[in-house]
Amino acid sequence: MRKVILTSLFLIPLLGYAQTEIPDSIEGKELNEVVVEASNQRTSSNISTYIPMARQKNAAADAISLLSQMAIPQIEVDPIGQAVKTASGQGVSIFIDFLPATAQDLQGMRTQDVKKVEYYLHPTDPRFQGAHYAINFIMQKYEWGGYTKVTANKWFGVNRTEGEVYSKMAYKSMIFDLYADEIYLTNRHGGTASTETFRFEDLYGNGPQTIQRTSETNSSLYRNNSNDIALRALYNSDKARISNRISYSLTNVPHNDAVNSLLYSSELFPNASATSLKSSHNWALSYNGNYSYRFSPKLSFEAVAIYTYGKNKSYSFYSSGKDLSITNNASEDAHHLQINPRLYWRLNKRNTFIFYLASIQNWNTIDYSGDSPSRQKYNVGGYSAGAHYNLSLEKWDIGGEFCWVWERNHISNSRMNDNFPRAIAYATYSPNDKHQFEVNWNYSKDVPDASQKSPNMLQQDELMWYQGTPTLSDYSYHNAGLTYTWLPNNRWQLSADGYIYMLGNRCVTIYSPTAPEGTMLRKYVNDGNYRSGMLGVSATAKFFGGKLVAKLRPQYWLRKTTGAYASTRNELTCTAQLTYYFDKFYLWGWYMTPSHYQEEQSGIVERTPAKYQIQFGWGDKGWNIRAGVYNFLRTSWESSHQTLTSEYYTFDRKEFSTAQHWRITLAVSYTFGYGKKVDHHDEVSGSGTVGSAILK
Repeated sequence: MRKVILTSLFLIPLLGYAQTEIPDSIEGKELNEVVVEASNQRTSSNISTYIPMARQKNAAADAISLLSQMAIPQIEVDPIGQAVKTASGQGVSIFIDFLPATAQDLQGMRTQDVKKVEYYLHPTDPRFQGAHYAINFIMQKYEWGGYTKVTANKWFGVNRTEGEVYSKMAYKSMIFDLYADEIYLTNRHGGTASTETFRFEDLYGNGPQTIQRTSETNSSLYRNNSNDIALRALYNSDKARISNRISYSLTNVPHNDAVNSLLYSSELFPNASATSLKSSHNWALSYNGNYSYRFSPKLSFEAVAIYTYGKNKSYSFYSSGKDLSITNNASEDAHHLQINPRLYWRLNKRNTFIFYLASIQNWNTIDYSGDSPSRQKYNVGGYSAGAHYNLSLEKWDIGGEFCWVWERNHISNSRMNDNFPRAIAYATYSPNDKHQFEVNWNYSKDVPDASQKSPNMLQQDELMWYQGTPTLSDYSYHNAGLTYTWLPNNRWQLSADGYIYMLGNRCVTIYSPTAPEGTMLRKYVNDGNYRSGMLGVSATAKFFGGKLVAKLRPQYWLRKTTGAYASTRNELTCTAQLTYYFDKFYLWGWYMTPSHYQEEQSGIVERTPAKYQIQFGWGDKGWNIRAGVYNFLRTSWESSHQTLTSEYYTFDRKEFSTAQHWRITLAVSYTFGYGKKVDHHDEVSGSGTVGSAILK
């Protein structure tokens, strides 16, 4: 597989040299840049439109890079994690010409083809599939032909290599997309350094014991190789659109190994060396269909159908000293089916209704082998039915959504069903094209992962076992937010927001000395509540005709938890970004302050260090070359510092990985086009392997 992908990276560009990109029939001339005040952005009650500058499109390597350089105040872009959220941290769905895009779609984008970027609040268009915050890229269209993009990315300081190829061809009403990639990563600096304290009531019949164990990784090896291949055929006409995509994904981790030194405070356990050998092999074949039909200007239909079949295998061996060895292996067959039809009815210019149904089903069969053999069958899924109403006035949009969810959990011999409502209410107001207000409220429930409901009990090491909880309950949440956006001109943009989030009956891990021989058991339970509030401001400034772009995002967080891990913690964080363009070059810098918080679904308190990056790049005539340095002052491999305190078990742990270590990145991409630019749509990508229910 690896040879096929890498060979294609060299062969596909050669095919393009035989093609010529035919320009539009109207002859174009290069004009000097003219800056027109307040022409690059505008807003209304439910949509903000941004026109990217030519220098931004030329410098951007992909869609996420373009969003980052545009510095849109209502959204936050994490260039390291490639995540896009609202300024208050809510998820944003990304579309390309109204079709949902994956991360690989965005990587393969030809940014020079972006005409404008639209940011939607609570869109009623069914093509957005119920998303309440959406970004839509409007792209250059092709009558026939298309383009091919080849990208290679190498990390130095961290041994990671990436290669991908994307090709698009359009002819009349049909568009065909092909995507393939490969990622290879090797790391010999992973592991942990931890101090754990166990309090046992009766350990191995020796009565109450308090034992401190100190563990430190002496050597480790992690190796990951993943491939994605996808093909899509898209039919598009004035009334109908049919998209069919088939993808195959493979992830192979032959080594996730570590050798640790163990020191004990009790004579019951002699000091020893522990070896952990883990590996996994996962693949999935997926079909994704998207169907849209417009019956009339007032009535249209949209449906999504997804089916994925995959196999997941994992192998784990742990040994400590001469007396203990633990083998836990698992082989899983996984099926995922999702169907989501929507009916869009625009009664008149003011009133819009959306009626929808949704069904998500997961079937997993897991065979555990080794020291704790068993077979577990999962039939987990649910149905929902609901309606969305929107009232659109001249300067207002007011709406709400209500649906009912029926959930089914059949795990081996355990049966648990539930049903609950979901509700959303919102209002947006825009007195003119420079100001926008939004207020929203949301109530729903989250469903625990299937792996957290596993009835199986597995041994982790000589002192710890872990187990899921089939009767784990769903956890409800409320959130509410208020946002104000001000777009006075091309130089200044501002967004201020506040956000409250309340999670009840959250899922956490509890430790108790109830495992065999009185050892410790880690188990998932519902316990306590989580509350968080946030106040933030996003300010964007552009100087020298847009050659210098700065963005600043300070946020103040208030967090409180109750239950077994009760705590109160507040913090101030800030993200800053600066970009300078000169000729066809650019210099970009990004900084995020350290953070200290308790995880939403855990008792773990985590400290993450600051992140920063500087990137220098050049783009011209389809070429994009960029070099960056990430965390260049940080030589440590420590990625996070975690602590947990509970009645029977506490730990202080440092995690080591490639995530926060310094690295130099060098990336080169070349895009060549062919054909006539008239009709163009979004890009295809790999879809990732199927979700797993294997107990972790």
